Amino acid sequence: MSEQNKTVVRRIIDEHWNNRNAAIVGELFASNVSLDTPDGVLTGLEGAGSLLQAYETAFPDFHNTTDDLFAVGDQVVVRWTFTGKNSGPFGDIAATGKQVTVPGCIGIFQLDGGKVNQAHMAWDKYSLFQQLGVIASSASASAEASG
Repeated sequence: MSEQNKTVVRRIIDEHWNNRNAAIVGELFASNVSLDTPDGVLTGLEGAGSLLQAYETAFPDFHNTTDDLFAVGDQVVVRWTFTGKNSGPFGDIAATGKQVTVPGCIGIFQLDGGKVNQAHMAWDKYSLFQQLGVIASSASASAEASG
């Protein structure tokens, strides 16, 4: 079962996210899925689809590189690196044209019947905002404070 669950999570990263395949959301996620993300808690197939849509809009060329992936029982843990150029709006933030790299993104996916029914995802949104230039980096904030 663990290998089958790992395959589902690989498909989320490779087919759904990286290949922008919104049509397979129902194959990968349970209809009542709950995704706890830095962007808020997203529920149902609409929520799972909206996560892809938000990042595809803001970073049309984004790519997630899987760094680690392992499974224990009905859970799959994945660590990935997000890269992309901010070419569209990201919520209330206008496109900056900046390239970003966010390593250390983590997802803990719980599966039932071959579909994700719950996930807890974390990534460094603070670093993402720093790279976009919408908040000061620690170094520049320190320099301004001491200057």
